[in-house]
Parts: sequence; C-alpha cells; structure tokens
Amino acid sequence: MQRNAALDRIRNELFYGSCNYTKSQPDLFVPQHFTMLAPSKASSFIDTVVAAMVETELLLYIHLPFCFSECLFCNSFPHKVDTQVQQEYLRRLILQIELYERLGLFKGKKAKCICFGGGTPTAFANSEIRKVMDTVRACVTLTDDCSIATEAHPATMEHEARVLDLADMGFNRISMGCQTFDPQILQLCNRNNTPSQVQGIVQTVQRAGMMINIDMMTGLPGQSIESVQADLRMLEQIRPDAVEYIRHEIVNPLIARLYTQRPELIVPDDTLFDMVFMAQEWMDGQGYEQNGRFSCDRQWPYRYHWLRETPIISFGIRTRSYSPAICFDSHEELASFNRLVDKGIPPVGRYIMLSRRERMYRRLILSLQLKGGLDISRFHASFGESPLDVFSPLVSKLADLGCLCQEDESLRLTRLGAYFVEDVCDCIIDSALQEESRGLVRAPHSGGSMFRR
Repeated sequence: MQRNAALDRIRNELFYGSCNYTKSQPDLFVPQHFTMLAPSKASSFIDTVVAAMVETELLLYIHLPFCFSECLFCNSFPHKVDTQVQQEYLRRLILQIELYERLGLFKGKKAKCICFGGGTPTAFANSEIRKVMDTVRACVTLTDDCSIATEAHPATMEHEARVLDLADMGFNRISMGCQTFDPQILQLCNRNNTPSQVQGIVQTVQRAGMMINIDMMTGLPGQSIESVQADLRMLEQIRPDAVEYIRHEIVNPLIARLYTQRPELIVPDDTLFDMVFMAQEWMDGQGYEQNGRFSCDRQWPYRYHWLRETPIISFGIRTRSYSPAICFDSHEELASFNRLVDKGIPPVGRYIMLSRRERMYRRLILSLQLKGGLDISRFHASFGESPLDVFSPLVSKLADLGCLCQEDESLRLTRLGAYFVEDVCDCIIDSALQEESRGLVRAPHSGGSMFRR
C-alpha cells in the first residue's frame, strides 16, 4: 500500500498503541466500576432499571452460546453442542424472558430490534428458535417494523426449507460468519465453508426476502494482502446486502498454541494495518456501512439503534445489558444462571451505575460511530456543557491525527477516522480509564505481535 504522511501518523500514533486490544462494535467499558450483585438484591435491582429506563423502545439480545466446534479465531468460548444441555438452557432462557416481563421490564416498551447471537444460534433447531420467538411475542410488544436477526454458520443454512421457515417466523436478517474464503487459512482455523456454498446461501436468503450480512476478518493466521484481495473479489461476485470486516484478536488459547508452534503465521502489525485500510476502502467504495459510517438502519438495524443509545436487554449467560444510565451483566457460568432462574431470581451478576461523566463518554463513543457524528447542541442540552470543552484534549488529539473534524454542529470522524474507528474508540476508552484511574494504563487483551517478542 502506498505510504503517506496522514496514514503514517495514524499508524504510528494511534494504531500501534491499540492494535493488541481492539474489538468490534465497542461501547464504553469501565471494568473497575462494576459492583457485584447479591442474588437477594437482584429483583430490587431490576426495579431500579425499570424506574431509570424512560425510553419507549428496546433492543433485545438473545444469547445461544453453543457451537459444533470451536474456531481458533473465536473469542466467545462457546459450549459444545449437546442436545440435553441445550434444551435445559433454552427452558431457562424462556423462563428469564417471562421473569423479566413479570418484573415490569417491558411495560410500556416496544422492541425495535431482536438479535440472536452466539455461539451459533442455528445450532438449535428451528422449532426451538420458534419457542423463543413465541415467548418474546407473548411478553414484549414489537414495533411494526421490528428487525429480527440471527447469526448463522454456513453449514446450518444450506437447506432452503430452513431459510424459508426462519422467514416465516419473522426473521428478516441473517448474519453469516465466513471470515475468509482461503481454504488453507480456514483449515488452520477449524472452518470449512466454500465460496459456492456461501453464494448459494446468499441467493436463497435473498429470494426469501431477507437481508444477509457476511462477517469477514483481517489478521487471520497466515493471511496475506493477496488473500484479502482475493476475498474482496469473491465478495464482489457474491454481493451480500451487508459486509462487516473485523480484526482477529489473539485471545483464544487454541490460536495462541498455534502461534507458539508456528510464529511465522502471525500477521505483522504493518501488514494488518494495510489489510484494515484496504478492506475499509473497498467497503466504502462498495457502499457497505459499518461502525464509523452508519447513515441509517437499513444494513445494520440493531447496531444503528444501539449507537443511538436505545436500551439493550439481553437474555442468557455472559450477556451485557445497557441503558443510558445503567449497565449490567448476567452470570457467566451455566450452572449459576440455571440455578437462579429456576428460583425466579434475575441472573444479574454485576452492574455499573454510570456517572454523569461516564454517560458523556458513552455518548461520545457511540455517536462517533454514526456518520452524522456527535450532535453538539444535543449533547449540551443533555449535559449542560459543550463536548468541545468537556473533551478538549481528546478532541484536539484526534483532530490533529486527522481522525476527527467539526462540521456545522457536529463532531464527526473523517474518512480515515472511520476506517480506523476501532482505534479511535480505544483511544476514547483509554482516555476515560486513565481519567478514572489517575493515569493507569490497561493491559492488552490480545497477544498480537507480542508472540514475536
């Protein structure tokens, strides 16, 4: 890739500082402010959430954390598919939805979007997914234009009857993980999807009247600029409705073991930077939106409304729920989750009551991922201060790097800022954390190029 001064500044002063702990769809995360919640106080805590949540629309996230096998790039650590364990989990998941309805969490609210994530949600039979959707509809009013989406593995979507049945349930969006079309890289990652298989599924989903997204990755083991270019050419042939490119985070022990044995497979930071730029430039040219340039909710309804601070209520283990003032996590362990739900206790493990300052930071980090950026007047109306004053050093730094600009009454990412939005968000999170901890610096969660050092 041709080098230039603007890109080199972002590379040297932003990307290198955060490339080992970037993540997709970032939200504000202040881990030291979490408070553990005793089960005896969980119901009264939900009462607090109900009282604080004045918004009339919600996003619902339903976590089905089971997979047929573990991909080496995965950082969600799913449970192995097991029919009995899945059925027991599904029963508790339905009980949790019904419990939250009885506690008034959905009273006066409508669900704007519903997202099934995992794991592999389609590791469950359609009949089981239908039970969950029937429960949701019985407990929560849906908006007329409610978007219902599920993540999926290509191997579970090959039969047209299954796709048509999902459409009949009300699903209108499928997000399918492909990561790459390079067979050698897929083999290293314990994956086996083929271009012809993926293309057939895309066409089937589109014929059923649903939209389909393909998830892709940069920085996979042994990946090269040439293999990314080949992936982009294949995507041009397949033409999904949406594409998301994210970076591989080296957090799975399986990939760490592979890199220890074969360090030559690690993608160098400079090459990863070039891959990110190339993929983002291609997506921009093809009209694909993702974090940093969402203009409407057509391609990514759930993500778009999340960034507009619509509250998220999540169900299942290892999930996080958000409102503008409160963030809370469910229990991570399956046994704890099951035991609490069986007793009629909300499975909330910890929470944060966001301070005014944290709410400001959250507004900033979410708004900048929208193409319209942060509305300065709206921010002032909410907090009584201008973001230009509140975040003056941070705004100056990002503007000086060529990532941020002020247009009319908005702070917006520049084109390059949007391409490297993950790094911009990490810079904002670091600013918040250092402010809260008086200068402490967080440790990276990804091995990255540290495996070579």
